[in-house]
Amino acid sequence: MTAISVSNLGYRLGDDTEIFTSLTASIPAAVVGLVGDNGVGKSTLAKIIAGLLTPTSGSITGAEGAVYIDQLLPHTDDSVASALGITAIRTALSKVLSGAGEPDDFDVIGNDWDIEERALSALADLGLTLHADALDRRLSAFSGGQAMRIGLARAALAGERWLILDEPSNNLDEAGRRRLITLLRDRSGPTLVISHDRALLSGVTTIVEMTDQLRVYGGDFDDYEAMVAAEEEAKLAHIVDAKKSLAIEKRQRIELETKLARSGFKAAKDKANKRRPKIAMNGLKDFAQKSAAKRRGDMAADEAAARSSLQSAKDSLRRDSSIRLDLPETEVHSGRRVLDIVGPGLSQPRSVVGPERIRLIGANGSGKSTLLAAITGWHDTGAPIDELFPDLAITVPVPIGFLDQQHRLPSTLTVMEAVREDNPGLGPHRVHEVLAAMGLRAGRTEQLCSTLSGGERFRVALARSLLHDPAPQLLLLDEPGNNLDLSSLTALVTALDGFGGAMIVITHDDRLARELRLDVEWDIREFFGPDEVDVDKDENETEGLHARS
Repeated sequence: MTAISVSNLGYRLGDDTEIFTSLTASIPAAVVGLVGDNGVGKSTLAKIIAGLLTPTSGSITGAEGAVYIDQLLPHTDDSVASALGITAIRTALSKVLSGAGEPDDFDVIGNDWDIEERALSALADLGLTLHADALDRRLSAFSGGQAMRIGLARAALAGERWLILDEPSNNLDEAGRRRLITLLRDRSGPTLVISHDRALLSGVTTIVEMTDQLRVYGGDFDDYEAMVAAEEEAKLAHIVDAKKSLAIEKRQRIELETKLARSGFKAAKDKANKRRPKIAMNGLKDFAQKSAAKRRGDMAADEAAARSSLQSAKDSLRRDSSIRLDLPETEVHSGRRVLDIVGPGLSQPRSVVGPERIRLIGANGSGKSTLLAAITGWHDTGAPIDELFPDLAITVPVPIGFLDQQHRLPSTLTVMEAVREDNPGLGPHRVHEVLAAMGLRAGRTEQLCSTLSGGERFRVALARSLLHDPAPQLLLLDEPGNNLDLSSLTALVTALDGFGGAMIVITHDDRLARELRLDVEWDIREFFGPDEVDVDKDENETEGLHARS
């Protein structure tokens, strides 16, 4: 296994936007976690390592043939076989088995004559049992969690090559996350994991932190946090020392000015009393003025150096790049009906009254996202809403804010255009103000949505959802923690804590559910008729459930 060597690496977008510059590090051949704030360029770096992007400057060695699993995999319309990386081999196999094979086809197949069987076996090991004909289906027919399991199946086929996983725990239920951890523990090749998932990062052996540089820390995420905390404590101590030094320089300057003022007063008095000859007095005055100017200059330089040292110490502290949301002031009276769902398949009608907070639970592929889409009346999900919930009657008498797990944005529009698309009366200044408060880096508002990172997509999608008039009184959030860095996730919880409306949230993150105070749980199985397939056991997440989002 070979370490990855990154040397003076830089990357710019086509519009000359600089993503990063002069990154240098040696990434050991181990299970490595890559962490950093949203938008810093982690996914871009990963794609360059995997050979999917060409750097603007610098070089990377040691990762030849790396397998990259994109965090946006559930958003694509690729086939299952394409996501597994076996399309070319299957095509060559088909030609050979039909008698139309050529020498190049045998080279493509190599030793992978059983690739379909191994791929289906890898899928089954990850809780997704499919038949061979399902390899030609599109990922859009699967839930986000199922699509990620398909990506992980490709990871299982990677062998000893470098494996790069970009936010692999996004959308995965508890069973899927357990299987992911097992996959990372058991594989023989090195792995680079981009993630903000603390549980996942607890299993790595090295942390690489990405800011405007790359820093390598030995140990897991807890070790990394301890080292960062120690570094910050040392920096704060340096700031205290720098403040003391500046105070001393200021005091010495004041003492000098006082002393010089007294000397000047005495010299003026001596001159007035003619205690010395005029020529001697003028000589002394000229000398005193030159000496005072030099002493003032030296003292000013010392004070400026102390002030600069203090500023440098302050600048060395870590920046707070978290989301700061100013959500609309929305208060829902405790007796106001926000949502009613009735139907013959329900054991009892489901209602949301007042500012209730509800967690919608269920396994990957069981229909949670589809139910949220049905509540909003938004049918552009690729999922058969009418088939899954044919008898439900849904009434929503309040404005809705909806953030789906894919954070869908129009790829051909700029960020500014996307946020204002459904609210043209919204002024650009307000958009800039909100996006800046949400931590979107300066200049991003004129970028195309297709160029944004996962965390940036979340910020823009949330702003697009919330900047409506009237403000939403019911928020529907589908896996809101996906792609968020840790500080942004904390700030999101703080912001939503002050939201006065009702919320229905899909999340597999128990910690996030507790922090959002999702005290009521709805099980998705209750919304299906008695003849529906039981999805309680993850072993039953078969192709029969593939269409449920």
